[in-house]
Amino acid sequence: MNTKIFNKLNQMVKDSPQLLLDVNTLQQAINGEFCIDISVQDTNITTLVHAVNEEVMTQYFSKVWQPETKKYKYSGLSIIDEVNALSPDNVLDVGCGYNEFKGKIQNLVGIDPYNNKADHMVHTLDYCPPANTLYDVTICLGSINFGSTDKIIRELNKVVKLTKKGGLLIFRANPGIQHGAFESQWIDFFEWDTTFIMNVAQALNCTVKQLRRDIPKTAVNGGRLYFVLEKN
Repeated sequence: MNTKIFNKLNQMVKDSPQLLLDVNTLQQAINGEFCIDISVQDTNITTLVHAVNEEVMTQYFSKVWQPETKKYKYSGLSIIDEVNALSPDNVLDVGCGYNEFKGKIQNLVGIDPYNNKADHMVHTLDYCPPANTLYDVTICLGSINFGSTDKIIRELNKVVKLTKKGGLLIFRANPGIQHGAFESQWIDFFEWDTTFIMNVAQALNCTVKQLRRDIPKTAVNGGRLYFVLEKN
């Protein structure tokens, strides 16, 4: 659950309980506060949090966010040659955004729930590959980075299951740094750190092959975490 949105909605109805008694007023308040346009049918806060979060994510990642792949040393364009050097039979790009690697990395399929440039517009947890396909390489550049720890672990478990034994999973992870755009203010960025990476890799029966900070020269913060796992 997005705790930012939950806390705000909870405070809104605590300050103005009448919102829960008038769906139209509640809808106006939600759309105004979160700068979105959704139809409110249910006054259950948990249900509303999910609906608001999904619309916030959709608007930001389909209309505002732009990729910055080129600026990263380890998790940027260098991935193209590194993956192609493995001569993979198939590659999955999870949260592919504008599908930048399509046509550059051989045998690649991109999935993304918010961008129509993806080969399949689908959430990570809902993706079903054809004929139980497993992938030689799975790429997750900033895509498993939103929500609570249990959601992150479910998504990690999913992508590990989609990867062949001995296959690689390549990650760029945000250590909780907020994006600068106004529209991103309600996005709940997960705070990745090296301890979590080492421990969750062990829990998922993977070996950490590489782990380092990926800090662009122009960065004014700690950059991102780049790591590569091998499925045991």
